[in-house]
Amino acid sequence: MAWAVVLLVCASLTSVYGQDANPTDSVGSKTFIVGAIEHPVYLKKKDDGSYEGFDQDVLNEISKLIRVDFRIKPPDDGRYGMEVDGQWNGMVGELLERKIDMAMGLYITTERERVIDLSKPLMEEHVEMLVKKLPMMDQADWWALTYGIMSNEVWFMIGVSFVLVAIVTFVIIRVSPYESRAYSAEVGEASRLSTFGHSLWICFSAMSWQGVDYSPRSFSGRFLFVFFFGFIVWTIILCTGAIAGFFLTNPAAVSVRSPVESWDDLAATDGIRPVLVSQGGSERFFKESKVPMYRRIYDKAIKVSSPEEGLKRARLGVAAYICMSSIARYHSNQKPCDLMSIHDAQGIVGRRSMGIGLPIGSPLRNQVSLAILQLREDGTIHRLYQKWTVRQGQCANAEFSGPSAKQQPALHYHQLGVRDMLPIFVELVVAAILSLCIMGAEVVWDKRRSKATRKASPPDKRTGACEDTNI
Repeated sequence: MAWAVVLLVCASLTSVYGQDANPTDSVGSKTFIVGAIEHPVYLKKKDDGSYEGFDQDVLNEISKLIRVDFRIKPPDDGRYGMEVDGQWNGMVGELLERKIDMAMGLYITTERERVIDLSKPLMEEHVEMLVKKLPMMDQADWWALTYGIMSNEVWFMIGVSFVLVAIVTFVIIRVSPYESRAYSAEVGEASRLSTFGHSLWICFSAMSWQGVDYSPRSFSGRFLFVFFFGFIVWTIILCTGAIAGFFLTNPAAVSVRSPVESWDDLAATDGIRPVLVSQGGSERFFKESKVPMYRRIYDKAIKVSSPEEGLKRARLGVAAYICMSSIARYHSNQKPCDLMSIHDAQGIVGRRSMGIGLPIGSPLRNQVSLAILQLREDGTIHRLYQKWTVRQGQCANAEFSGPSAKQQPALHYHQLGVRDMLPIFVELVVAAILSLCIMGAEVVWDKRRSKATRKASPPDKRTGACEDTNI
């Protein structure tokens, strides 16, 4: 009788502790332990201790299809799982130790695929960035906008080019014989026209497209002004293209604008710094990327220790917090509604597939994969994702930038920088130097021609001084 009691107690204890995992090869009717990490979109713990979120809803749908029960158990170390010194931590490590039967939210990677089984992709995510919304500028800011079309360096380059051409023009007018004779013959006021003030007026008239009362006549002067007109035309084209969006966009229809519009803008600008969470998936993508643009983003990125710090920097308006799309879509739709999500047109930057992890040889793998395929085909996965990213939002008009975004056109212009103007500025400087060289050649050539003309001219046969002219 005593032996029967002991066996009954052991069997009861085994059944109680056996709830931590189901290491057998049969599905049966046991409750399977699922590892999952709390996440703003995927999993939230309610006051009563139960869970809600995308992961919980997916598990409920899978449970209906394969008719098994699941119980969520967060990992002891709160990690998804990575290999450190040959040992796996997080949920991957617990799968290897058979402490849990499944793990939610694991990205499908080569390293994980070697040690555990991963289901069919549950969904795909990509990298996006969160930036602070900038208010639409009013009419009082029009001058600030037009002045800001060009950087201070570009304004300086234009001023230097204006003064440089005026100085070279003044030297050509005073030195080149072809220029001075033309002024004297055609105008008769060479002294007035050969002043430095008149050279400034010629350059200003050319720059403002007003025409001048007298254009250069020498080859050196015309050579210089050909390149000066090219400099002016190129500057006007760049300014027109940069400011076109301001004049073509209806200001009444625009409520917000973005400090950057794409990954190219983020890589090129110095006003907005990228923010990456250290040892995160986004940091790893940019660090290992072989694309020069992504490498520039990584090189100048600010590394933070937590997503909360990244959000804080983004809300200051001086940084772009780079994170996965679910995080970006969620926080751009939460109060105080001051952030907007930006991604590339194809949504392929840092694209990664997310699946459910299982121990190698788990009897649940085929059933879970088939259930995921069915849920994706009938649109359930997409509906649940929209439910927890967009429909649970607190902002009336969430702002996104991308092909699926339904937003008003943002006011944005590209500020002209040194790289835009440097080629044509260098050409103008070289042209000024060459025009001075040509002017020197004109002086030498004119002297030689004058000397040759004097030698070729016969002397005048004048009457001798001793001749008596008194008749």
